[in-house]
Amino acid sequence: MKPEAQRSKLCVSCYQFPRRACCEAAARTVIMATKSSQGGSELRIVILGNDEENKVVKSVLNCENLTGEKVGLCTLHQSERGGRKISVVEAPGWDRLRPDRIKEEIIRSVSLCPPGPHALLLVIPVKTPSEEPSVGEMNASEMHMRLLSERVWKHTIVLFACDDGVDQQTIQKHIHSAEKILEECGRRFHVLQKSTCESPSQIHELLLKKIDSLVEENHRDFFKPQAYYELIEQKTEASKTVTELRKRHGSLDNPPNFIKDTGDSKKKESVETPKHRPSEDMTKMPWTSNSL
Repeated sequence: MKPEAQRSKLCVSCYQFPRRACCEAAARTVIMATKSSQGGSELRIVILGNDEENKVVKSVLNCENLTGEKVGLCTLHQSERGGRKISVVEAPGWDRLRPDRIKEEIIRSVSLCPPGPHALLLVIPVKTPSEEPSVGEMNASEMHMRLLSERVWKHTIVLFACDDGVDQQTIQKHIHSAEKILEECGRRFHVLQKSTCESPSQIHELLLKKIDSLVEENHRDFFKPQAYYELIEQKTEASKTVTELRKRHGSLDNPPNFIKDTGDSKKKESVETPKHRPSEDMTKMPWTSNSL
């Protein structure tokens, strides 16, 4: 099998055969993890977009020395703050991927923190003051987010990651250019910018406060990968099929009762009616006289 054809049949989560069985296994993992998920003891985040120099993940974890685990082209970071486990999946930026790998890595990213991320941070870089916001980059960001379905916007925060020296006017231009994306995600956004009056810990706390606000707004619900819904749909269809079969053939637990002939009934004997014999010719009777 050619490498391209072989890869097209691989699961985007773990690159194993067959795709369908693997996706179902991943969905079952989501279901089990959902049932065992504990309150607010864990926070799961996925970072999408162009996070140059890992600025965003460093701010989320409040850590300069990252030791993440590579899974495909994604990176999984885990940390613990104040007894709270924080898992951050960093997907590769759009500009670092070939078009045929973008969807694979985006879908993979939300599967690496089961049962699913509480928040997805869509990173839009804001660089030098002279840089104008790119319409193409905004359109690409929206298109790539839609690969995860429309449900993703409920859990998305747009993060404007600013370089040093960027002024407020440039930031406002980028916010205005991202208007369509902001409408999709309920106008949730955060400006990540180094400041002389704020320490890295303060920047970290402000960002986590924004993320926690989103999580509470969604009642601690999280984004579930598409494989979860596909498995639920399969189970629903299978249940409908079983119900229809039982309606047609009767329940297996309560089979239909068949009335048996006990042999007590007696058949009525048919009574034959005697055949009618025509009367004899009166003229041939011996006492009949032909004349008076």
